[in-house]
Amino acid sequence: MSEAHERSVMVVGDRFEEFLTHPGTISVSALLEYLRSGGGEGPPKITVGQGLTGEQLAELDKFAVTGRCVLATQERVPLPVERDVTHKVYEKNVLIGEIEDLGEGRYRTPLVLDERVEVLEDHLTGLHIPAVTLLEAARQTWTAVTERHLISPEPRSRFVISHVNSTFLNFVFPIPAHLEYRLRRREEGPVGEVIAFTVEVQQTGRIAARFEAEIRVIPVRFAEKQEAMAARQTLRDETTPRPRAALDAMGALI
Repeated sequence: MSEAHERSVMVVGDRFEEFLTHPGTISVSALLEYLRSGGGEGPPKITVGQGLTGEQLAELDKFAVTGRCVLATQERVPLPVERDVTHKVYEKNVLIGEIEDLGEGRYRTPLVLDERVEVLEDHLTGLHIPAVTLLEAARQTWTAVTERHLISPEPRSRFVISHVNSTFLNFVFPIPAHLEYRLRRREEGPVGEVIAFTVEVQQTGRIAARFEAEIRVIPVRFAEKQEAMAARQTLRDETTPRPRAALDAMGALI
């Protein structure tokens, strides 16, 4: 860690083994062990990348606050947002941090990737973060923005995706990145609201991925009724013989 006192080292989760072969990187477990031991000549200068668990981020934040380590490029250690605004059950599956209101329908949030997240635990190839993980981070971003900034808590609502167009422009690596939300259109529909927006994943000043989407925000009482009706109709369509299928079935019995 002696070189860390002269320049910043990038801290990433232990699972990013290939990325950790690059000079200037350190695994979070190695860094925390170093900080807990109290060794070294002075506080190391670090940049917090991706793959750290919520517990590791919280511990690293305490070390930064007490001066045991120095953040080189970040104001503070990014921590995950509350899971309820992302519609996730488990904290390890939260992929974003606190939402920052930039004004004029624009919002920003850091990517806060836990290496145990469901969309990564069974799919990690090469050095980059998989596209499906970025799509889920975008979904959490628009969900959190809608919950926090665009609608009221009551009546309770469901979000129904109308469409998502995805464009992937650059690899995203396990270093700091953020997502930026831009509201494009918002209008009242027959039931609830229609909200159109763009979410971009940005890293090192470049756009790495762009998601253009539209959702409908529907009161729960209507959403549950519509879903139940659709489920019954789909089941009925699948289990009711079609004319040709009925003839084939009769032929098989003769």
